Amino acid sequence: MQQKILTDSQKKVIAKVASEPKLKDFYLSGGTALAAYFLHHRISDDLDFFTEKEIDKIFLHKFVADLKKALKANSVRYDRLYDRNIFTFKMEKEEFKTEFTYYPFKKLSKSILEDGIRVDSFRDVSANKLMALLDRFDPKDFADIYFILKERTLDAVRKDVEKKFEMKINNIFLGSEFAKARRIDALPKMVRKIGVNELKDFFSKQSKELGKEIFKD
Repeated sequence: MQQKILTDSQKKVIAKVASEPKLKDFYLSGGTALAAYFLHHRISDDLDFFTEKEIDKIFLHKFVADLKKALKANSVRYDRLYDRNIFTFKMEKEEFKTEFTYYPFKKLSKSILEDGIRVDSFRDVSANKLMALLDRFDPKDFADIYFILKERTLDAVRKDVEKKFEMKINNIFLGSEFAKARRIDALPKMVRKIGVNELKDFFSKQSKELGKEIFKD
């Protein structure tokens, strides 16, 4: 199934990161890890590499310069957002982001080894995805959570978020964030089919169920 999800360029980046000893503490997470190695549900353009250790930025920039040559990219743009080091590679027919991020949150489960790279556990990626949905509005997070909740219960994922990020999520907040699905007018490129209205209906029901919980004894 990975063949449907990962582009040749993404595979090349993963292989390069996996073979570089100085990047051995990084693991692949985010939407691409979720799609390529667990759910096979959508196309994801970004590669998110996380580490619990401080990043050697001088070496990282040298590595990315070499990566640009290996990809035969026309250009690479660097953006920094807090602890996120984001590199956007632009080729003739493709553009994608590769992120190297200091992520000091304790893992819930061990990573798995795929294609020579450590991949974040499904449990951890699920928790990260719900946290992302609570932190921003992005249709791809709703699509990810929709398919995650076909494999795990909302209660289980919610408890993992609370444990990993040391926070409490009340029903009002969670329900209000789920209700934002009504603003979705388009989805990312899906492999497993789902319509916008189906997704909206799902999160509308989830939001209403959470509302009912508020009034329980």
